[in-house]
Amino acid sequence: MDAEAKERLIDEFRACLDDWEPGDADASAGEAGGPPVDLALLFSEMSVLRNEVRVEARQFKTALDEMRALTELLGEQNRRLARDLERAREAEGNAQRQTERRMLLEMLDVRDRIAAAMGVVDAYRPGWWSRLAPTQTRLAQGLREGIELTLRRLDEVLAERRVRAIDAVGGRLDPNTMRAVGVGFDAQRPQGEVLSEARRGYVRDDELLRLAEVIVNKQESKP
Repeated sequence: MDAEAKERLIDEFRACLDDWEPGDADASAGEAGGPPVDLALLFSEMSVLRNEVRVEARQFKTALDEMRALTELLGEQNRRLARDLERAREAEGNAQRQTERRMLLEMLDVRDRIAAAMGVVDAYRPGWWSRLAPTQTRLAQGLREGIELTLRRLDEVLAERRVRAIDAVGGRLDPNTMRAVGVGFDAQRPQGEVLSEARRGYVRDDELLRLAEVIVNKQESKP
């Protein structure tokens, strides 16, 4: 029997006792023809029943409190685990981005060297004696074509990784993406305009990879 049923029986018995009178007991006993009811024993049994109900109710409340505490503990552990997983994902993502950044910077350094080699080859101007050595001339042309092909392929790889050069020449000096490493003097161009690049700068999406090192115009002051 559950606690609710026991409490209902107790309430019904209490209502009967409130309506009971001594004459009713004698009449009921006479009509039934049985022995009189031992009220003391009945009250004692009812008291025991009430105590059992109270004990069970306390035990049920204790179990409910323990289940609630366990549920809260599990919920907190799940939230802590979710935070730990999120931090782990962020740390992994940051580590991967840093690794990619270092790799891209190394690729840009390699590109600088290849571009410098390309400049040396472009500056080469064969003289009249080159007619006496056509093999060397063809070798120089083949070398230029190989360097140009390598440079083009490297630019394609950088573009696939969303790396693009900063458009610096002809614009104003932007301290967020450029660093002035020298000045030039051109009266026909405005003050602070970028005249040339000492080293090209790059960005990846909205992230700055490398500052552009530029030469900035400075108009000579009039005497």
